Amino acid sequence: MHTKREIRKVLRRELKQYEASVGDLAPDERKALHQWVADGNSVYDNAYWLAGEDGNSLCYISAMRLVADMLSHPEDYSF
Repeated sequence: MHTKREIRKVLRRELKQYEASVGDLAPDERKALHQWVADGNSVYDNAYWLAGEDGNSLCYISAMRLVADMLSHPEDYSF
């Protein structure tokens, strides 16, 4: 069984790798992502249960961006 400390370490490592690979985070996105991870979540999960066409969960930032787009352009989406 993993301890909370071990899990946090893995999540922080994941965050660092993710940020290095994405590179184009706005300050508000970075802040939200850091809070998401600090709350014990993976960067590769999202609070909206949104998935891509392949059925895999969207990462937190992709889901956050999609939700923002859906809210600002609802006419582009069929619900």
